[in-house]
Amino acid sequence: MNIRPKASLIPPRHAHTFYSGSPEPIGLEYIAGSLVAAGIPAQLTSPNELRASVPGFHSEFSLFSSTTAEYPRVCIEAAQAKNDGRITVIGGYHACGCTNDTLNGPFDYAISGEGELAAVELIRTIVDGTSNCIRNGDRTGVSPRHFVADRLTDLDALPFPLRSEARLGTYIPYDLMWPAHSQQKNIAIVLASRGCDHSCSFCASQTVWGTGVRFRSPENVVREIRDLKSQFDTNTVVFVDQSLGQVKEWTIDLCNTLESSRLNLSWYHMSNLDIDREALAAMGRAGCRKIGLGIDGLSPRAMELMKPLNSQNTESINELLDYCNSLGIFVKAYLMIGSPWETEDDIKEYMEHIGNIRANEIKISYLTPFPGTRDWDRYSPHLLTKDWSHFDTVSMPVVYNPIISVQQYHEIRTRLFRAFYGSKTYADVTKRMLDKYPHYIESYREFLYYLKTFDMISGEEAWIRLINDQNKTIAYSSAPPEGNVI
Repeated sequence: MNIRPKASLIPPRHAHTFYSGSPEPIGLEYIAGSLVAAGIPAQLTSPNELRASVPGFHSEFSLFSSTTAEYPRVCIEAAQAKNDGRITVIGGYHACGCTNDTLNGPFDYAISGEGELAAVELIRTIVDGTSNCIRNGDRTGVSPRHFVADRLTDLDALPFPLRSEARLGTYIPYDLMWPAHSQQKNIAIVLASRGCDHSCSFCASQTVWGTGVRFRSPENVVREIRDLKSQFDTNTVVFVDQSLGQVKEWTIDLCNTLESSRLNLSWYHMSNLDIDREALAAMGRAGCRKIGLGIDGLSPRAMELMKPLNSQNTESINELLDYCNSLGIFVKAYLMIGSPWETEDDIKEYMEHIGNIRANEIKISYLTPFPGTRDWDRYSPHLLTKDWSHFDTVSMPVVYNPIISVQQYHEIRTRLFRAFYGSKTYADVTKRMLDKYPHYIESYREFLYYLKTFDMISGEEAWIRLINDQNKTIAYSSAPPEGNVI
């Protein structure tokens, strides 16, 4: 559903745009902060490129970070950088999962793992003329151009990301969130922990962060947010931790520290279905206004095949969603289709189940086997395309299904969106939320235009009358979002 929306339906942006529709490049901002702290001048020139220079050295450096879907575009930028005489380095998810692929491209060096200290060491090694001794752990078959980074242990010791207002404000403009997009200011990404205790077959987290979770101190996290407030007047933060809330005690401590800081901040984060209720209550008090939960399966069979260790059933999941709503927290359910084992019977079952999910918003992704994951090992021989730009989880299914075609999957996805947002369950959930939190009406009104724009509703849904009965109006700008934002 790569549909260009009507410009008149898009809410206004309040911040400058560094790259329209892109998230803040938090990984490169962290590396930039570490380089500058080490006395190496650095500046971000695009969402994927960081340029650095060492006084007296003959060449500049271009450091790139890339997801798999961004990789073709990043290659174009890197090729230009090489033509301009810069030394090119790549890190990020794609480089960690597919290092040989990147070293066959327009990159002189690749970094696996966390790049902050590695980038400093790599640049100093090259400047010192010892680049044939790039540390790779003496691994057999590992290229001398492949830098294997040490796992960071003291996250509080890292300099804060080197930020600019030009790079803030475009991450979640079309999601259902409080404050509504028209009231958000300079949205920032914050990483309070790194890694995940889970090991989902489709997730590339461990290729970068390794196993287990490491935490920043709550005081360190709040200090960064306080800086964001004072420098950029940020009122909305997105925590991009893989699963904030996994460790109850640390989560509650972080939330209590946030609450006592009185920063008047709203925030969104991702978590797992096993999140603790006491931790959720602390989140609600600390300003959490949205949580993303990876449900993934749309039927009991799908849940079992995708997350065999997940003991949750539909009713227990709905009870968790209801509890979040009672705290004033919107829930975005992350769901997945496009597995090669899916049949027409599975799709029918999905249509029946999706109308019973008591979430406020859904994202339906296609199964996408990223390099470095167990799904890649399993499904890479059965790919429909090797064009990395389609590995964005939403533009098309990338794994061959002998029964369901690509076009059929596009139609199924649209029908699932409409079945969810057109269900009586969704109308009931919306009414309960607005009865308890009537000021959320502005968020729903802006979200309604988003849903219409991307053909996810018919316009006749019962809950829409609740929204249209309000007398408020919203002004819209002429700037459409870029790419696949759903």
